[in-house]
Amino acid sequence: MNESPPGMPEPRSESEEKGGEPRRARSIRFSDAEWESVEQAADERGMNVAEFVRHTALGVASGRYAANRGGLSPRHVDLIERIFRSTHILVTLKRDELIREGRGDELTELVKATREFQESLAKESEG
Repeated sequence: MNESPPGMPEPRSESEEKGGEPRRARSIRFSDAEWESVEQAADERGMNVAEFVRHTALGVASGRYAANRGGLSPRHVDLIERIFRSTHILVTLKRDELIREGRGDELTELVKATREFQESLAKESEG
């Protein structure tokens, strides 16, 4: 942890100057490759590295961001579930229409292709 030399006052952080809780410098270690990746991610978002690391760490700690490989926040997971439910309703309606029109064979092929694609996605996400 970085600290001021004895007898020297701690530098005031921007949050402290604005009346927030004071921040203190912390030391964390990254490999060169990891640091380059962090710098690039911060740059892509128009943030300095310290701001990006703080923002991301606090986002994971508060549950706004997931710390898993997919990086999906709870909000994104909810959105995906709602999209899935809506799609299911639309597909059910279309299925009924195809059956009424005597296009059951076409429907069977669509279902088969969809299941194969889902299986390939599942295998890909495991590896």
